[in-house]
Amino acid sequence: VSIIPFRGDITKVLLPPSRSIVMARKHLERFPCGGGSPLAHGLTIAVRVGLNTPKSGNFGHVMIVAITDGKANISLKHSIDLEVSASNAPKPSAQKLKDEILEVTGKIYKAGMSLLIIKIEINLFGLVLQRRLQELPKEKIITCQMLSDAIISATTREALSSLKNYEANLGT
Repeated sequence: VSIIPFRGDITKVLLPPSRSIVMARKHLERFPCGGGSPLAHGLTIAVRVGLNTPKSGNFGHVMIVAITDGKANISLKHSIDLEVSASNAPKPSAQKLKDEILEVTGKIYKAGMSLLIIKIEINLFGLVLQRRLQELPKEKIITCQMLSDAIISATTREALSSLKNYEANLGT
């Protein structure tokens, strides 16, 4: 388990990869919410953490679980370039934001990782993104109005089980 919140202009690793569910639960209890959503940057950091995880211990398959409302409104460039974030640079188009997210999700799959998106709100951008992401392999999108650690845990276990069944069927 690793927790990487992405809100406002920044993304940071709140909990590095750990086997401690207790620590994860404590971090989720005071999890920051609100503000802008640098979704592409959050997923990019998650990929980096996932790529480094196998090197740092005996961890299994990497699954990125993104809990989001789908309202990506902070570009990757804005998140990582201090000059851009300090300026009054124009906001990126919805298409540019979608393209960034689709590029990062492609990297997730190329790295052999899985992605589970738990949507907490539906909007037009979210519906378009959801339709596009459903075309990608190993994808599952779940809409939740109320989240709890039990819902996140059950949803993740179900997705991992489905993934294992899918991979087992490919091997036969």
